[in-house]
Amino acid sequence: MSSDTSLAVNPFALLAVSTRDNAHRIMEAADNQSLYHDPDTCQQARATLINPRRRVEAEFGWFPGVAPGTAMKAVEATSIGEVENLPLSGLALANALIMVASKVPPASMSELRRFVTKVVSAVEEAQLDQVVREINEDREIAGLPAISNEQITADAFQSRQHAWRRAVITALDQAPTAEMAEAMYELAKDAAGAHFFPRFLHEIIDDYALRAQPFLAKEVATAERLIEKARTLAGDRPDALPPIINALAALLITWEELTYPMQMSATLRGREDRDSENLAFMIRDLSIDLFNKHNLINESRQISEMVGSSFSALPQVAGAIAKDGIALDDLETQASAREAEISYAADVGKIFKTRLAISPSGLEWNGKVTALEDVRSVRWGGVNNSVNGIPTGTEYLISWNDGSQTTKVEFSNRRIFEAFIGCLWKALMEQIVSGILSHLRSGRALHAGNAIIKDTSVILRRKKFLGDEPAEYAWGDVTVTTFSGSFIINGPEGSKASAALSYRDVDNVHFIEMVVRYAFSKGITRLSDSFG
Repeated sequence: MSSDTSLAVNPFALLAVSTRDNAHRIMEAADNQSLYHDPDTCQQARATLINPRRRVEAEFGWFPGVAPGTAMKAVEATSIGEVENLPLSGLALANALIMVASKVPPASMSELRRFVTKVVSAVEEAQLDQVVREINEDREIAGLPAISNEQITADAFQSRQHAWRRAVITALDQAPTAEMAEAMYELAKDAAGAHFFPRFLHEIIDDYALRAQPFLAKEVATAERLIEKARTLAGDRPDALPPIINALAALLITWEELTYPMQMSATLRGREDRDSENLAFMIRDLSIDLFNKHNLINESRQISEMVGSSFSALPQVAGAIAKDGIALDDLETQASAREAEISYAADVGKIFKTRLAISPSGLEWNGKVTALEDVRSVRWGGVNNSVNGIPTGTEYLISWNDGSQTTKVEFSNRRIFEAFIGCLWKALMEQIVSGILSHLRSGRALHAGNAIIKDTSVILRRKKFLGDEPAEYAWGDVTVTTFSGSFIINGPEGSKASAALSYRDVDNVHFIEMVVRYAFSKGITRLSDSFG
């Protein structure tokens, strides 16, 4: 006999008899029901119930241990509330609940949640030993032999569990998708909050996961498109990222609502929710790229927090996101400290003021901002002025070039000059020095004033009668000094070769000097090995 949940196929329901009726009563009922139902079906039901071995499955699908009057009320019930008011538990309660649901499916999310919760609880209460004991007590009253074959009862109990599981999935399938998802989400939350996750709930979630696969696959495809678009825009159009990040956030909210039961179930069973983990790490990779490749720390943190919130039930993801958070905190602290170190602004001019500023956003003068990463070269210095030998002040110059345009700032305020240069040095030192070393390492030469700087040598101007000529020397053969606003490179003693690189007029002299002096201090004869 099938373990279907329909009342009509259970022999006890068809013949309107109880588990305590004897063989004579069953045969009598079969004859009476033959007047109203198919005679052959009624006779098959009779044969099943009077055969001690064959009736086992029917007993598991009915109300063993329950008074006949209570069993009849369970059969006639049309709502979960009616079933709840009956003195039923375990197997009998689970059977009653799925019988009601087969007649009147849950009509709302709250009813669906209530139904599944009650079934899960009843199944958790159902114990095979107790059910067998109740069946044997009923059989004793009916004058039938007790069950003695453990395998038969184990098979019948397993068949009943499958019927309960199919009934719950049927109820979920009949509900609108949003109600089904919300009901499962709340069930998993409740179980996790109570620190008790029944085995039967794990099984229902497994079935639920299979049904969710087509939708989840579409969500993953959508996430992949959004991530690719974010990577494409991050370099040139970071201002276009917010709508994409918001779309990812909305997707993750939906994903969490749908998959939280699967995440929690997998974690509690020591398994992997691979779909969720793959999506989590895919979006996490975007967060890492936005920071590492584009220095977008705010966007990186926002995405990282989104992933952490939506996948909190997955230990691997939660652990990775926690480490990311610590790293981002450290980086943000460093970024804040660097921002303070390289930020300065002042108004230049005695009557008409012009803003001169530097910050992580760039160099600003006269309303134009040059991004720090675009700066190719800088120079600065001062010239002392006098009239008739009387000093009249110093004129300062700061200039930078982005490869296409040169910006020059000239003023006489020493305090502003020193403050701005201090920030400028910290902001651009690593960038420009790295550029110099990379240039030399590639075998190219730097033309700086009247000197040609190479990786292992320098070309100076050697004086001769009525002019000069180029002369090349290894770095180990020259000396350096500073004089009258210039960086001086002198050839070997007696060579009459030298070059004067004006700090004020020659690009990047301050940084070239830094590289050369550092190489000399370390005994390095190849400049590109400096800071290596």
